[in-house]
Amino acid sequence: MDFSKSNIKHLIIHEIGNKLRDEKVLLSEALQDLDEDLEKILLNYFLKLFLVEKDLFKFHHNSNINLNEVYTYSQDIFNSDKDLFITTSQNIAKHLYEYTLHPKITKGELIVVQISNVNIDNNEIDLIGIFKSDNKETFLKLLRENTNIKIKTDVGINISKLDKGCLILNTNEDSGYTVLNIDNHRQSTDYWTNKFLNLKIIDNNSHKTREILKLCRGFSNEILSTKYDKDIEFNFNNDFINYFEGNTNYDISSFKENIFKNENIEKDFFEYRESNKSFFDINLDEQFELIQKDINTEKKKVKNIIKLDTKLELKVLLDKEGGIKNLEKGFDEEKGMFFYKIYFNEEIK
Repeated sequence: MDFSKSNIKHLIIHEIGNKLRDEKVLLSEALQDLDEDLEKILLNYFLKLFLVEKDLFKFHHNSNINLNEVYTYSQDIFNSDKDLFITTSQNIAKHLYEYTLHPKITKGELIVVQISNVNIDNNEIDLIGIFKSDNKETFLKLLRENTNIKIKTDVGINISKLDKGCLILNTNEDSGYTVLNIDNHRQSTDYWTNKFLNLKIIDNNSHKTREILKLCRGFSNEILSTKYDKDIEFNFNNDFINYFEGNTNYDISSFKENIFKNENIEKDFFEYRESNKSFFDINLDEQFELIQKDINTEKKKVKNIIKLDTKLELKVLLDKEGGIKNLEKGFDEEKGMFFYKIYFNEEIK
């Protein structure tokens, strides 16, 4: 995504209260005026955090996609003038308000923006952004008064963070548009993605690759690290990374054969998968193509550092050579301490 030549066509801000607490909705009736500097800052705030988002969504409805409110409002905006944009953004705000029924949902601003000329995969695309601020932060302001500099506090939105937001790309309209989504408080409220937007993941090979790697990483971090020795945890990490890097396709038979050297670990893995179905959107029995760029991204998140209480850390590279296999753990009876013995051929300068 390249937004260096993008511009904001329309932008409006509403305030959304919590319906459960009988807080109200404040609907703006005019668009925001933006100068060039503010527009540049806002484009960066709206779009930059989506550069790392990999999952693609689409609008969904169980019976008819046209009954998804935000989908139809998006159609109106893409085909509207300025006046209809204001009215439609107000309808979006009212629609969101109907789902603010959880006690943890805080009052905040809803920004609706239309942006043009965003380059995605070498195509110039218009998009709609919908953003909800949940949290305010305190900032320090330095003010010059005559020959003095004074410090004051103010409250506002941190433009380096995004609580909730989505980008609706003007592509694939008939199938529900293509949508990027961020929801940083989903587990506590779950009203943004599933209720307000009603999004469904686009289940492509890229998504499947990331999900099975997340499953393996979660199992290693939550089960192996607490139940087994470090060498077992790190050997598992090394084996599953090597499996995905060394294959172009996933299938359950080869996965089991290459990953599980221990029946107990295999049993624990599938029990972990069963108890966390809602967190990992993957069918392990399905065959699919592995996407290497997603493997490379997820590999960076896999644990590869052994932290010791003697202020030492051992970094183990995950590769075909199996760095963990050159570590040997033992116990020194005289010192009453564990130790690691490291095997190597030569030091690399």
